[in-house]
Amino acid sequence: MQLSLIAHDDVFPLARALAVGIDRPELRRLTRQGRVHRLHHGWFSTREPADDEDRHRLRLAALLQQYASRAVASDASALLLLGLPTYEPDWAVAHLMRTGPTGAKRTKAHRKPDLVVRPCLDDEHAARLPATERAVHPAVAIALAGLTDPCAFLVPADAALRERRVTVDELRLAAEVIGRRPGIERVRAAVQRCDARHESPGETVAASVLHRLGFRTVPQFVVPGTEPFTPGGRGYRADAGIVGTKVLVEFDGRSKYASPQDLWEESVARTGSALSDGRWSGSRGPTCSTPSESERWWRRPCVALRRPAPLEGSVGESAMRLRARDQRWFRRHVAGPKPGRPILHRSRGRSGVA
Repeated sequence: MQLSLIAHDDVFPLARALAVGIDRPELRRLTRQGRVHRLHHGWFSTREPADDEDRHRLRLAALLQQYASRAVASDASALLLLGLPTYEPDWAVAHLMRTGPTGAKRTKAHRKPDLVVRPCLDDEHAARLPATERAVHPAVAIALAGLTDPCAFLVPADAALRERRVTVDELRLAAEVIGRRPGIERVRAAVQRCDARHESPGETVAASVLHRLGFRTVPQFVVPGTEPFTPGGRGYRADAGIVGTKVLVEFDGRSKYASPQDLWEESVARTGSALSDGRWSGSRGPTCSTPSESERWWRRPCVALRRPAPLEGSVGESAMRLRARDQRWFRRHVAGPKPGRPILHRSRGRSGVA
């Protein structure tokens, strides 16, 4: 029998297989042959998952059929269905949210090692963010995914704003209707930093790291004085410019370039005439394979950026004050104390050696 005839979205339950005459020993034989792949208890796939993300997509299709209309995808699972980018999600755990009250006294989420089912939102304003047929509202999914890390909120939020699928007001409302949860304060703080001008998740992560290091950036910064060298006088545009400096930031990923040479040639082509005369300096992001890898790369050099005198009319403190503040932050949060340097414990009046 063609298993695709009993599968919906490439998945089928054990009960459906038994109904058409495929018993358990036959399923075990098909599993050993690689024609059927087990997803979770009672559910199978007719094809082999390509990776962890694809396996999560298949499990999600099975869970949505299992829960029927009683639950929809939420958190990173909803972002996957909605086609929005994610920041280091845990694809081993599927997230659902119930569409209505169950009548039980339990109001906490039902948790298993590979599944989390959240109760429905009980806020009076939740109706302003309606769920779709298979997933919660994009703003709600972004807010729930951002409970783990600010970048997990900013990466899909910037993409959704850029595609006009959500508004800042909807993101702010979603941060309120999901209620008090661990991590909600970082979500509310991150709403103020969303920017639709970030054109890729890498640019969002780079801007977030620079923000945490005390730098303010302007996305899609047009380099002054380059208008005569571009068609239509638009000027050369960098991914970001650091406020109060003459430093440009470019983030370029492996998905865009076949080799490092291609990356460098485009960077020179986009900002070459502005950088060649020594008036501007560039900081070019690496070809990192994961967001956390890019974050670690940016954390090392950005504190040590040279800060020339601010441009005339620029916003910011003096260069000397900013440099001293960044060096203090770097020693405290990144570099750590020097070996053998005493650390004073003022609260107890004693000292120790790191």
